[in-house]
Amino acid sequence: MAPVLTILLPLMLALMTLVMGMTLETHHFSRLRQKPRPLILGLAMQWGLLPLLAWLLIVALDLPTTTAAALILISAAPGGATSNMFSFLADGDTALSISLTACVGLLAPLWMPVAIMIQLPWLGIDNGTLALPLGPTMTQLALICIVPVVVGMMIRRYHRTWVDRHQPRLKQLVGFLFMLLLLALVARNLQQLPSLLGRSALAMLLLCALALSAGYLLARLARCPAASCRSLAFEVGIQNGAIAILVAYTQLGSDELAMMALLYGILMNLPALLLLAWFRSRTPAPLFSRQ
Repeated sequence: MAPVLTILLPLMLALMTLVMGMTLETHHFSRLRQKPRPLILGLAMQWGLLPLLAWLLIVALDLPTTTAAALILISAAPGGATSNMFSFLADGDTALSISLTACVGLLAPLWMPVAIMIQLPWLGIDNGTLALPLGPTMTQLALICIVPVVVGMMIRRYHRTWVDRHQPRLKQLVGFLFMLLLLALVARNLQQLPSLLGRSALAMLLLCALALSAGYLLARLARCPAASCRSLAFEVGIQNGAIAILVAYTQLGSDELAMMALLYGILMNLPALLLLAWFRSRTPAPLFSRQ
């Protein structure tokens, strides 16, 4: 494993989380206490529905062990900023989307390592094949998912004018640098990519498509507002592939798992774009939040 990737990948993720933290204020979290039902439903689907869908695909497609492990890894990952973007474009509840992303991200250091550590042995994987060190993983995720968010919120609180002026450029810069890092990952594992374009790609597409559909339908059944239903669909259906890549590389030491997580990060956009087009065809409203 290239040492530069094990250093740059966590740094880039921390920087991205810092920039996301600059979009948050305390009222985002106080609002969730006033209307907790969408938040509770979102957390239940993130932590309960996604693993169930992953195991449904593992059994139904008779997936090989490595692909099955990748699905477990992705289903345990928190949501990412991409879900906020899709929620915004779908005229969803963007305040809910951002708050839920932040909440799940803050809890990821506790949930994600435990969920992975419990499920991997169910695949018959022994500790010597894919061993996840619980303590170091929790520490690393806390340093990436929690500390930068808090720092970003503090920067916004005390330097709001500067943040409002420079945040669009910061987002562009971080996105550009992260794309360069992903290209380096692809270049490093280019020979492995053709082998991933079979059942692995199908499994990644189906996981995202099923999660998007189930998230929306369950939110409708729970009688959530229409805008919240759209946001919950994307929050449940779009996972943070970058966090999955990080854990695969730095904690599990698996290039192949990291490449599958990267494949998911690319393919998840296809069903997400189709769902976005469907939402826009049903509600041809201006592209802004109703909040």
